[in-house]
Amino acid sequence: MLHRYPFLHQYYVGRLRTDLSRWAERGLVRREDVDAILKDAGAADRAPGSLPNLLALLGAVLVAAGALLFLAANWEGMGRIAKLAVLSAALWGAHAASYAALRVRSDQFAEAMMLLGVALFGAGIMLIGQIYHLSADPPAGVLLWALGAIVAAWAWPSQLAACAALVLISLWFTLAAPESPLAVYLPFLPVWAAMLPPILRTRWMAAYHVALASAAWFVVVTLVMLMSEDAGASEDLLRLGSALAALFLTAGSLLSALVPAVPFAVPLERYALTGALAAVSLLALPSFHDGRAAGDPWWSGMAALVLLAALAGAVFRWRLASDRLALGAVVLVAVAVGCAVVPAEHGWLALAALNLALVAALIGLIAEGYRRDDRFVVNLGFLAFALTILRLYFDTFWLLFDRSLFFMVGGLLVIALGWVLERKRRHLIGGLGEAA
Repeated sequence: MLHRYPFLHQYYVGRLRTDLSRWAERGLVRREDVDAILKDAGAADRAPGSLPNLLALLGAVLVAAGALLFLAANWEGMGRIAKLAVLSAALWGAHAASYAALRVRSDQFAEAMMLLGVALFGAGIMLIGQIYHLSADPPAGVLLWALGAIVAAWAWPSQLAACAALVLISLWFTLAAPESPLAVYLPFLPVWAAMLPPILRTRWMAAYHVALASAAWFVVVTLVMLMSEDAGASEDLLRLGSALAALFLTAGSLLSALVPAVPFAVPLERYALTGALAAVSLLALPSFHDGRAAGDPWWSGMAALVLLAALAGAVFRWRLASDRLALGAVVLVAVAVGCAVVPAEHGWLALAALNLALVAALIGLIAEGYRRDDRFVVNLGFLAFALTILRLYFDTFWLLFDRSLFFMVGGLLVIALGWVLERKRRHLIGGLGEAA
């Protein structure tokens, strides 16, 4: 498993480096053997032929750009058949090169040629549209391009083609959704989901990250469009978004209980946790509220329903494995959503409660990261805690201090906070190695 998933292997090598240093200090391992062990363990972390692979990708981009420039430079002097012949030859040549590379087990070069084929397919769509003067319909053209990339990703299979397909699907959604009468552009979902089977079956982690980013883009754009149509406030958008992030975090936490799904559950948890913290941190800004705390009841009710689903899953996961990460995130988001029902004249009280809940949640996040033996959670908790403390200082003392005193005290606070938090972070990270 470590060799199949590079991010797990990198974590393993970093962990091994910490353990070996401690073992060498205790005399359990000879110091002269430490470097040899780390060299052997890290050898698999470097993909073989990384330079040729990089050159192949660069070459694919250059060939695609060259084909387009050639057509542009000779556009007037070439007939329709000649234009199509040149592009068709380049397209099938890329696929033939990809097939030949697969036959000799040069997988990365084959991926580069497949990416070139996807790019040339899009160029062919635009060329045919111009030659035959077809009516301009950018969303339809991008969708056709995306479908071609999906077919390529399934047929070969190709992870780079899958990544390109997901990017094109997101672009198609971005172009088509504003022009659609649908409040939620549901056609995106089946097209996006068409890429999940090969990603999950072949465990393409890079494509999986792109798929998560594409899904997040769909959620964000859809919420913004819904809010703009109903003149909803940005606070309502953030509350519903943070509730959805808590739901995705709970889904990732539940998936992590299944060993085969762990490589997919971990990125989902991390993205969702980061999104939930970002949304709640924005809601905790005094200037963001402009003196208001109350939100639209309809949007607050939607956020509450999403949170109820997240709470059910988080409680189940907590009772199953004492995992408090998802449950803590749900409680924090519940405080943020609860602020929507506070009357506007008491907005300062809701804001103070939310900031206190945020600081407490970040401390709990650091502790939970240490308990889970998860360095990402520990580091994210420390980063968010430092930014929150600094933001509270700026919010609180900007109007109370003389400007020069404010910046001097603030500078000293930054230095002291950075020193203390870094020492604590290193202590906890070191403790994670000792706990292993």
